[in-house]
Amino acid sequence: MTRPDIAALEDARTAAMLAGDAEALRGLLSPRLRYSHSLGDRDTFESYLARVEAGHFDYRRVEHRVEWSEDLASAVLIGGRMTAEVVVAGETRRIDNAFLAVWAEEGGAWRLIAYQPTPLPR
Repeated sequence: MTRPDIAALEDARTAAMLAGDAEALRGLLSPRLRYSHSLGDRDTFESYLARVEAGHFDYRRVEHRVEWSEDLASAVLIGGRMTAEVVVAGETRRIDNAFLAVWAEEGGAWRLIAYQPTPLPR
C-alpha cells in the first residue's frame, strides 16, 4: 500500500478536533486507539469519541508541528510539538507538549493507533 501524507492526516485530525467532529475522527482513528492526554488521563477509541460527542473537549486553538517521522513496515511514527488552548469539562487549559503519534495501516486505510503527549517544562 502506498504511504499517505501523514502530515496531511494529522492536519485532518486537528481540523476535526477543532470542529468537534466525531464522525471525521471516527474515520481517522483506529478502533484499537490508545490516546493519552497531557494530565495523564487515557482514552480508548470508544471513550474518546464519546467525550468528543459530549462536548467534553472544546479546542479553541491547536498548533500541531511534525518535527520528525520514522517509517516502519506498516506504521509511521511521528513526533513534534503541539500547543493548544482547550476547554476540558469547563476548565481552560493551555497545552505545550512534545508528542509521539503512531499511524498504522489497517485494512487498506491509515489510522491513528496511539497518541502520547509529554508536557514541556515552563
